[in-house]
Amino acid sequence: MNAAPVLAYWAPIVAIIAFVIILAITILYRSRGQGRYQEGTDQEQIFLSGEEEPAEALRHVRSHNMYWGFFEAMKRYYDPTVRAHTGIVNDYLIWLLGLTAFAGIAILAANLL
Repeated sequence: MNAAPVLAYWAPIVAIIAFVIILAITILYRSRGQGRYQEGTDQEQIFLSGEEEPAEALRHVRSHNMYWGFFEAMKRYYDPTVRAHTGIVNDYLIWLLGLTAFAGIAILAANLL
């Protein structure tokens, strides 16, 4: 006779009960918050340590690429790799097959020694 473990029947029920308990705790925790928020008042303003908020055009930080510093620091690495990546799938498959063959030969050589 192939009897299923008791936990197999109770696991969904326990998960639902745990979900309901966590949901109740979350609702109770959220209900303790302050309800004094008013839309359209100074509460919506950006806090800038008491300074006046600049115009939107002045708040925008101009940049051609947000990762510029990272790419500049890694330029010695990225320049050769960018040249190697042609975007042609056949080239990537050749590299994959070549590396797989090299790994296979290395594993075979390690087993023979």
